[in-house]
Amino acid sequence: MKNKLLVATGNKGKVQELEDILKIPLEIADIDIDEVQSMDLEYVSRKKTEEAYRILKRPVITDDVGVFIEAWNNFPGPFVKYVHEILGNKKIIALLKNEKNRNVIVRSAVSYHDGKKVHTFIGEVKGTIALKEKGTEGWGFDPIIIPSGETQTFAEMGTKKKNTLSHRRKAFDKLKEFL
Repeated sequence: MKNKLLVATGNKGKVQELEDILKIPLEIADIDIDEVQSMDLEYVSRKKTEEAYRILKRPVITDDVGVFIEAWNNFPGPFVKYVHEILGNKKIIALLKNEKNRNVIVRSAVSYHDGKKVHTFIGEVKGTIALKEKGTEGWGFDPIIIPSGETQTFAEMGTKKKNTLSHRRKAFDKLKEFL
């Protein structure tokens, strides 16, 4: 077990994505971590990883995502999970109904605590918010995010294609290179 990378997450979908992206054995730690509240995704990620390391007492990886909607001054940013739980995709689309600027950046901050310090890797994808939910694969905002240069939402394109171009893929590729 010690030769596996330890990832702190309770999100089963994320685990499948990570295994597909990294192609290395993972060990999952489903632990409760208090997250700091900040619009600075990198800061949130670093603090979360420090807390996970404090609890687990061994090298660990965490992954945080932010959805930065340009028309909303980059809100919800790192508060994406909370906003999605409260509003859901349909209400977010409704709130953007009359908005011409549907630009969004989806950013992943992957942090790795090696036992001495935290290393953070950022991956991002620019895109637009769809006019309606489309697709059934993935979770969260996947049915309403259309990456730049694509015609489908993340949820329509399926896991394999999403994992070749996602924000998470870009961040984890940087981590993989570091390791």
